[in-house]
Amino acid sequence: MTAVDKTTLVRALQELGLYLQLSGENAFKTRAYELAAERIAGTTEDLAALAAAGRLTELPGIGAGIATRLTELLQTGRMGALEELRARWPPKILELLQVQDLGPKKVAALHAALQIGSLDELEAACRRGEVRALKGFGQKTEEKLLASVELARRSMAAGGRRRLADVHHDALALLDFVKAAPGVVRASLGGSVRRQRETVADVDLLASAADAAPVFAHFLTHPSIGEVLGSGDSKTSVRLRESDLQVDLRVLPDEDFASALHHFTGSKAHHIRLRSLALEKGLTISEWGVFRMGDGEAPKGGARHAGAEEKLAVREEADLYALLGLQYVPPELREDTGEFEAALAHALPTDLVTRADILGNVHAHSTWSDGRDSLEDMVRAAQALGFRYFTVTEHSQTSNYAGGLTVDRLKAQWDEIARVQERFPDVTLLRGVESDILEDGRLDYPDHVLEQLDVVICSIHQRYSQDEDAMTRRVLNAFDNPDRKSVV
Repeated sequence: MTAVDKTTLVRALQELGLYLQLSGENAFKTRAYELAAERIAGTTEDLAALAAAGRLTELPGIGAGIATRLTELLQTGRMGALEELRARWPPKILELLQVQDLGPKKVAALHAALQIGSLDELEAACRRGEVRALKGFGQKTEEKLLASVELARRSMAAGGRRRLADVHHDALALLDFVKAAPGVVRASLGGSVRRQRETVADVDLLASAADAAPVFAHFLTHPSIGEVLGSGDSKTSVRLRESDLQVDLRVLPDEDFASALHHFTGSKAHHIRLRSLALEKGLTISEWGVFRMGDGEAPKGGARHAGAEEKLAVREEADLYALLGLQYVPPELREDTGEFEAALAHALPTDLVTRADILGNVHAHSTWSDGRDSLEDMVRAAQALGFRYFTVTEHSQTSNYAGGLTVDRLKAQWDEIARVQERFPDVTLLRGVESDILEDGRLDYPDHVLEQLDVVICSIHQRYSQDEDAMTRRVLNAFDNPDRKSVV
């Protein structure tokens, strides 16, 4: 056996499934690989040992064909079927599946007609107006694809994770639903959503109840759930119908709730430091609680720490930190970035920014460019949030693919801003724009226009292929704009 980790196995299955979609395989077969990747990612079994014993098919969702390919990868470090498929396609073609509204069939069509095999090639073809000429695309689709390329790049840079803002509403709605389940004592968000990370991979929910079964039964009736990925005595995993987001719900006795909540909130780096500190004090910490150890060897990951001398009472997360002589660490700070040193000195801030502290926004697109809502609707929402100011910053004229405003349209919008301001006097409207930084560092509006704005956001939306020196000069030139006092 070669040293192939679980992550490599999961990625190989996911990639194989995507290539099969590009090749026109039926949905049942491609979905089998997606499900197998999910099952492998969630298992705690020794996969190498199972493969050596020919027992991979004992895992849920792993059929004979997939087991054969996994065994090959584990034993040789390669998967022949995947390598064959890779050889048929350009090396970066899977990037295109990150583009909104661009599925496998359209990616295959783009490659067949225009030999497009990467985000850069798609962007170039759209700018040349070649995509609109293809059957099933058209000018509007081409413009949307061009605007979506940058979003795809950002998503890839974030590791395929989702923005917190795109997940948070669904997460809170599901949490409220769980709280209403029969027998629930307490419930909370966990994971990176609770830590308020900028991007998240999935949603963790935790609840306490004397009987988990009624809670799971209630949870599975939520209309947004499209698929049950797995269900056990203490955990149920589902995928949401519209967003394809995975949600894990854990239900456990209330005495274990605080410890489990802390464990499944993370981060991994924070837990490593915390457990190290606990061991120095003769304690061990897991999702099942905090235990004071005897003189013997500490248990190695046993379920409920059988052999531990004493389980200590942890009603709230603050109790766990107090046992270690630490100030309570809020979830948002649990990243091992200095919070332990501050907590030991009881010097952690207690005034973290809350929603009530946010008094306005500095960047917004309305239907004047590529936004989904009218300016009036957005300002109305801002007033409902208690905002004191609202900054209007549409795309500028170079970004015509995103509805960028010409100088005349920009000035016409100023008239609407004035009208909306009269209707909503409690919210100060600031006139702004998101101005493109051109290749030489100039902004794409003349200075006499820029100086009439309250806020100017400068952005690069084209010519990404410049070398480091040229790109640096480009940005510095933008900062040297005479109107730089208002450049953000």
